[in-house]
Amino acid sequence: MEPYKIQIIESIIAWSIFLISKLTLRYFVKLKILNSYFKNTEKNDILKLLNLLLVVIFVVIIVVIWSVKQENVLVVTSSLLTVFGVALFAEMSILSNITACLILFFQHPIKVGDTIAVTHEGKEIQGELTDITYFFVFIKTLNKGTLTIPNALLLKSSFLVIEKPLK
Repeated sequence: MEPYKIQIIESIIAWSIFLISKLTLRYFVKLKILNSYFKNTEKNDILKLLNLLLVVIFVVIIVVIWSVKQENVLVVTSSLLTVFGVALFAEMSILSNITACLILFFQHPIKVGDTIAVTHEGKEIQGELTDITYFFVFIKTLNKGTLTIPNALLLKSSFLVIEKPLK
């Protein structure tokens, strides 16, 4: 048992950091929900995505702690990060839409219920933003149709948030 004492202590520390990170992220996401008009389902989706990312990081750290050859772990990790990096920001990939969902959630000034006018390929489309999912935003247009736009495409397009008149 003695030779594994350091690995056990390091694993406990890694687990503690994982739990603290998870609770901290949950707090900040709940705070973001309170300060915006996002729905509870969006909060749960974002939390699932962030938890998945934390679990992947935790597994990599545990593998390193338990003496898998560091050269092998570094090669695999750097290769995966490169592939994910390209996939996260490649045009119209699934992962780029998920990344765009996170950006829309945390950093963008639009929220569910806003009336927006999106300009894409020279055409302006106006409507109410009704939902933001992992892959698409849904806009109820003036003619009562629903337009779906991939999240990554919305981030690349220019749009205007139309202020509602004060009552």
